[in-house]
Amino acid sequence: MNFPNSPSSRLRAPTENIQTLETDVLIIGGGVAGCLAAIGVAEKGAKSVICEKGGIIERSGSIAGGVDHFFAILENGSEWDTPDYLLRHIPKITEGVTDLDVCERFLRGLKGMVTRLEKLGVDFRNPSSPEKPYLRHRSFGLPGEYTIEFEGSNFKQVIGQAARKTGAKTLERVMVSEILMDGDKPKGCVAFHIRHGTIYVVLARSIILATGETNRLTRNASGNPYDSWHIPYNTGDGHAMALEVGAKLANMEFTDATITPKGYSSQGTNGFVGAGAYLINKDGERFMFNYHPAGEQARRTDLINAVISETQAGRSPIYVDCRHLKKEDVERLKITLGIDRPAMTAFLDQKEIDLEKDLLEITISEMSSRGGGVVFRRAGVRIDPECLSNIPGLFAAGDCSTVSQGISGAAVMGHIAGESAAEYALSQPLPEPLTKKELEDIQNSLTRPLKEESEYTPRDFEDEVRKIMTEDVGFRRNETKLEKAIDKLSLLEDKEKSMKADNFHGLMRFHEAKNLRTVAHVVSVSALERRETRGGGAHVRTDFPHRDDENPPYTLVVEKETNSSKLKFDKVPTNLGVDIVEEKKN
Repeated sequence: MNFPNSPSSRLRAPTENIQTLETDVLIIGGGVAGCLAAIGVAEKGAKSVICEKGGIIERSGSIAGGVDHFFAILENGSEWDTPDYLLRHIPKITEGVTDLDVCERFLRGLKGMVTRLEKLGVDFRNPSSPEKPYLRHRSFGLPGEYTIEFEGSNFKQVIGQAARKTGAKTLERVMVSEILMDGDKPKGCVAFHIRHGTIYVVLARSIILATGETNRLTRNASGNPYDSWHIPYNTGDGHAMALEVGAKLANMEFTDATITPKGYSSQGTNGFVGAGAYLINKDGERFMFNYHPAGEQARRTDLINAVISETQAGRSPIYVDCRHLKKEDVERLKITLGIDRPAMTAFLDQKEIDLEKDLLEITISEMSSRGGGVVFRRAGVRIDPECLSNIPGLFAAGDCSTVSQGISGAAVMGHIAGESAAEYALSQPLPEPLTKKELEDIQNSLTRPLKEESEYTPRDFEDEVRKIMTEDVGFRRNETKLEKAIDKLSLLEDKEKSMKADNFHGLMRFHEAKNLRTVAHVVSVSALERRETRGGGAHVRTDFPHRDDENPPYTLVVEKETNSSKLKFDKVPTNLGVDIVEEKKN
């Protein structure tokens, strides 16, 4: 490797190429949660810096290309359309595993968030039926028509521009590699530009993690790890950094997936089932009612569990069937699918699939560490109603935290995190600047993989992680295979330092690969610790095939032992039942 003499500035990190910035709140991630956090920070009179790895904040994050649905409570007069009604059902939906006080904070913020977003320029109106202000439908096991269907191709652009207008300094195509600590409190981060290699040391009085879920964890249907169901840039960066500095993670055993067209990892579950499509097996049987009384309207995790079970029983291929739908409903579905995943309609055209006449063969996507297809529960940094972790000054929001719900959860909780982090920051002194020696050490440590002589690449490392997670963890788990996965992932940690990076884009891949292994390890040990089956297809133990109803539900919390890389667990009772509270009789 010719790093020292390379003519390309992207292969060098000169000593003068370190910038130090100071701010009140550092926001790591410029997706929906990060952008709304910046707005919340500004409204409290504080300043922020946003570090966004993927690109410009107007087109970054999970919905960079658009979104077609938004979960909302509008309190329009219907009995089901209130926070109180839904709160009574959450224990059943989550099987008793969630933080209900955080859920309540989220639900009570939904109506105001819809109004806020509309004022910013998001158009939730229903163009096909002007007499109805919103087109809403029921999906994913919820007891009401909470999903607004809308044309949201410019959603991220609108909120990204709103975040930029707050005056937040945006560092784009910049990856955060490390959270800096001052005792038990965060004081900023180390970051670098993934193209030209400028190193940033951002000093801040509080930090918000808004890095999304963890993708690229297992092999997928297409064989291309970057053809992921959700954005492949979300690689558990926030999870890994939070764990490293002592934050508690929770629900990591609950993994997620979606149904996806065979050979093409894509979103779309919500669009199909929301439109009324059926799932059928090779015999033409509509099988979902064999697994859940709500049929295709069950939770996504129940859909995944059913598709896997049908396949294992020899009743595949599995299909989405839209042939019974009205022509206008199919046309609207095609438009909807093209918003959430623009290439979906092109895929259908290239395969010559007409949803009015043809079946669409489906399979299961790659695994995501996201919370198990259950609304109101996520796998990530455990937060309280203010979005605060157990570390003073470290906040989290969106899909890297334990309570969210897609785009709406990222918006509501992101804004709450921004307000909370700003209030905390304004009560704290500015961090002490780093010494010249500290800056030199940061640079040397960060750029070490650029000087590595081995031929072992981050892709090689990731492929090993995906092989372990696919073959030894997967969607059907047992003690023997999980222990084997843990051993392999522990041995793989020893190979991290041997990975090389050819340039600063490769350095980003280096850190992503490390973070993926960390998350994979936490998922595996958490799955071993929860000795029951719970959450539909989110956590299935073949050696413990039933839910443990003899003991009360608990949240499995994991953190690093002090001064050790070992993990320790705490089973925190949720004090929730799993049945719906009986509705009041009139």
